[in-house]
Amino acid sequence: MHTNAPHPLPKPLAGILFDLDGTLVDTEGLHYDSAMAVLARYGKTLSEDAFKPYIGTAEVPFWEDLQRMFALPAAIDDLLQARTEEYLQLLHTASIEPLPGVLDLVHWALDKQLPIAVASSSPEDQIHGSLTAAGLADLIPIRCSGHEHVEAGRGKPFGDVYHAAAKALGIETSQCLAVEDSTIGMRAAQDAGCYVFCVPNPSFPPKDVSYAHQVVDSMADVHQAARDLVS
Repeated sequence: MHTNAPHPLPKPLAGILFDLDGTLVDTEGLHYDSAMAVLARYGKTLSEDAFKPYIGTAEVPFWEDLQRMFALPAAIDDLLQARTEEYLQLLHTASIEPLPGVLDLVHWALDKQLPIAVASSSPEDQIHGSLTAAGLADLIPIRCSGHEHVEAGRGKPFGDVYHAAAKALGIETSQCLAVEDSTIGMRAAQDAGCYVFCVPNPSFPPKDVSYAHQVVDSMADVHQAARDLVS
């Protein structure tokens, strides 16, 4: 566990806001594969290393960059919809489970009546598909999307989706823990005023963790911190 810049933990703790991909479920690889499936329609590809800086980014700026990079003839909305369709198809063939420690923390929060929500860059259909595949949909019904639920151009790394998630729970971001795995996501959570935990994803670890207040080894460390704040 590593602590970055000093920042007080929120006590009393009002809620926990989770990123989705790479944090609750290990789906970053599926997002890469689905994007490559769309690019393949135009005879294009992108290396995994070139994809990594986009992890956590909202869909529109991601596809705007790729559209410029490859001179793609399709409209942004069409590229985005194609990617969602490819992603949902991949979900049907994949075995998706919550990452280690996620279920323990979620069930504990529900038992304590501690509000929880998802704050994700993904479109709603992708969020619902991922949570359903992992058996988390009924456990976390409050989800905010950086595509549908914030002003255009205000997805992560802006903090708007975290503000939207906290508002949906009726709490303040300053009294929340945010759990992230990407640099862009950590920037968004810090921008919103949350206390930010980074749980690095083993498949796509972030290079820059400076926006996290704590970098921990696993979700179990976040769970312990939350228990300490409500005991």
